[in-house]
Order: sequence, then C-alpha cells, then structure tokens
Amino acid sequence: MPVQNGSVSARSCLAACLAAFLLVAATLWIAVSPSAAQTFPNRPIRIVVPAAAGGALDVISRLMAIKASEVLKQQVYIENKPGANWIIGMDAVAKAAPDGYTLLFIASSGITVNPFVFPNMPLDPLHDLTPVTTATTTDFVLLVNPSLPVKTIGDFIRYLKANPGKLNHASNSATTMLVSELFKAQAGVEYVDVNYRGASQAIQDAAAGVVQFCFVDLGTGTSPIEGKLLVPLAITGPVRSKLNPSIPTLAESGLPGYSVSSSTLLLAPANVPAEIMAQLNAAFRHSLETPEVNSKLVAMGQVVVGNSAQEAEALLKPEADQFRKLIADRNIQFAK
Repeated sequence: MPVQNGSVSARSCLAACLAAFLLVAATLWIAVSPSAAQTFPNRPIRIVVPAAAGGALDVISRLMAIKASEVLKQQVYIENKPGANWIIGMDAVAKAAPDGYTLLFIASSGITVNPFVFPNMPLDPLHDLTPVTTATTTDFVLLVNPSLPVKTIGDFIRYLKANPGKLNHASNSATTMLVSELFKAQAGVEYVDVNYRGASQAIQDAAAGVVQFCFVDLGTGTSPIEGKLLVPLAITGPVRSKLNPSIPTLAESGLPGYSVSSSTLLLAPANVPAEIMAQLNAAFRHSLETPEVNSKLVAMGQVVVGNSAQEAEALLKPEADQFRKLIADRNIQFAK
C-alpha cells in the first residue's frame, strides 16, 4: 500500500508539473505569436466592383486602391463582377472569408434599395456586409429641355399639373426612378417614366427633346449644364451643393423635406476583426485625403467623405428606411 500511495502521489505531481508547463508554454506562445491583425495584410487585397469597368464606381475604386496600396504595403486590386443589379458581386463578398482580403465597393442603393425590390436576394446586405467607410456622396439634379416654358421648380410643377401624363422623364437607374417617384409624391404630379440604360443616353435624349427632362447625378449633369444643352432647376440634396451652389434645392423650392443623395461605400463581409477593420478604414481614408485623389473625385462631381465605419453605418439606416417606405407606399416594382 505505501508503494501504491507513492505512485499516486508521483502521478499527481507529474500531472501538476505537466499542466504548469503547458500553461507557461501557452502564455509564451501568445506573447510571441502575432495575431492575424498584427500581420495583416500579408497578401493582396481584392475589391469587388459589381459593375462594368469604366463607370464611376470603377474609377473611384481604382483611385482609392492605388493610394491605399501604398499605406498597406500590399497590392490592392479591382475585380469587376457585374450582373443581376449588382447582386452577383455583393453576394460573392458577403460569402467571402471575413479576413479583410475581400472587399466590396458599391453605390449605397445596392444596400438600401435592392433588398426591398428584389425579395429573393441570396443575401441580406444590411446584415451580411459591414461598412469600412463612405467614400463619396453626390446629389442628383433635375434637368429640363430648354424648350419647356419653365424657369423654376414652381413653374415646372404648375406645367406638369396642367399637362398630366403628357411629359416623359428619362429614368436611368434604380435611384433616379426613386428620386422621380418621391418628386411625384411630394409635388402631386404625374408623368411617364421612360427607362434608359445610363445617364449619358438619358441626357442625350432629353437635350434632343425625345424626353422632356431627367434626373441625373450632378457630376454627369455638369457638362450639359455648362454647354446649355439642358436647364438645371434644382438638386435633390438637403443643402445646396458646394460643387454648384447656384442651383437651389428642391426643399427650398417648394418641397420642404425633400432629400435624396447617393453615396459610394467600401464594405467588408460581416465579422471581420475590429483591428483589421481599423487598418482598412485608416488606409482608405488616407487615400481619399490625398490631394491627387481628392481633386480627381471633385472633378467627377463627387463630394469626398472618408468617415469612420460607425458613421458610414449610421448613414445607411435612414436611407434604407426612406426607400423602404417609398417603395411600399408607391407600390414600386423593378424589372428583374
């Protein structure tokens, strides 16, 4: 029996020593082993743009990627993945590993409009994606053909009411359709929306008189305004744009409370570690602040933002709520 007690005591001592060794080893491993955030990034970062190359989203993302690469000391490259109203690219990023190496660059409408007009989406963008930063914002401008006998929004609304359903609007995106529907609802007017594949064609036909007016983003509208091809009546933002402060807002022109803007955002899959999100936010905000990138974005009619991830997320909810209500109230449906 004494020998057995000694064996038990020896085994207990050995177990205790082994546990202590493992505890020390684990502590040392934690102390010397770098976390994923400490080594991030150690390979190239991909930004998925769910639109074709050459458009505004593509250009903005590439400008940001060049400067962010310098800060992160890794290549940041663009992969264009268009299709299905941006849903293909959005879904690819939402299902990617949440490690910071796959990001999405998109206009806010992809997050705040798509869920309410495409109920069978394979993702819930408001939950499956998380903002890194808001890159830019832009307002839309109401442009009318010079032949119309109007000079102000008041004139235009009176003309529309006198000619219900007779004028044609060149709708050229999901957002411009919603901008138009909100205008109809608040002004109490009716007209025909004609769908176009892009703003350039909408402007061309509005200038030619094929349609009588259009809402387009302010950057795209600058050239026909300066060339006097079309007459700007108002912008859709809450305040006058510093890019063209001579154009009044719809809110100050008789439609109080009217406010619609669009933003571009960089997003990541949900659940990326906070430390990595902070690194990405800092790198891309820096890229937006560089004079070279900033000046080019302003020339495109964009207002540069570059905010925190929390601020970017806070901007999305009211926009989503506004569009959810408008789509339901007006029974708006989009062709799939």
